[in-house]
Amino acid sequence: MATPAVWQFYLRRLHSLAGIFPIGVFLLEHFFGNAFATRGPEAYNRYVEFLLGMPYLPVLEIGLVFGPLLFHGIYGLFITAGGDAFHPAQGLGARYHNVAYLLQRITGIILLVYISYHVWNTRVQAVFFGQHVDYAYMARYLAPTYEKAVYIVGILCACYHFAHGLFNFAYKWGLTVSAKAQQAMTYASLVVFAAMSAVGIHILFSFK
Repeated sequence: MATPAVWQFYLRRLHSLAGIFPIGVFLLEHFFGNAFATRGPEAYNRYVEFLLGMPYLPVLEIGLVFGPLLFHGIYGLFITAGGDAFHPAQGLGARYHNVAYLLQRITGIILLVYISYHVWNTRVQAVFFGQHVDYAYMARYLAPTYEKAVYIVGILCACYHFAHGLFNFAYKWGLTVSAKAQQAMTYASLVVFAAMSAVGIHILFSFK
């Protein structure tokens, strides 16, 4: 019979894996899909209609998006509540990695609020209240300055959480054992964060 320590080990590995697949993959797809807004209302609306026309959409949403998100978010809160706010990695220095890992926990908490807010104003409005979420709706919804500020914070948190999550995944799964490998992965995660943040904010301001 597995001990609590063994269960914790496997749950943490599953938590790390879920952050990359399917959640991270969905985040990349979400950015890609919303990037059609940069090509105008018609291109974005065609993409939305394609998504809404997918067979078994509710099953895909629950099984590949909302289910994993709930597990990753709730278990992440347990990890944070347990005081696991620091990361014992090597490479660029313990202080850097401690701060980076603490930010990972903070952005995770912010994202639970932000994602709930985002889902309520987009998917829930469409499914339960009949709101047609197209380019025009998103442009009106994101027009106020405070909404843009909320989304800028959310985008930056999502990009950082995913990018540093790549570092954590590689570390926890034994892909970056040496200090040199961890240093390289640190630089790679920072590049991913910067690139995704730039793309995400560009998409945000494309709804106008």
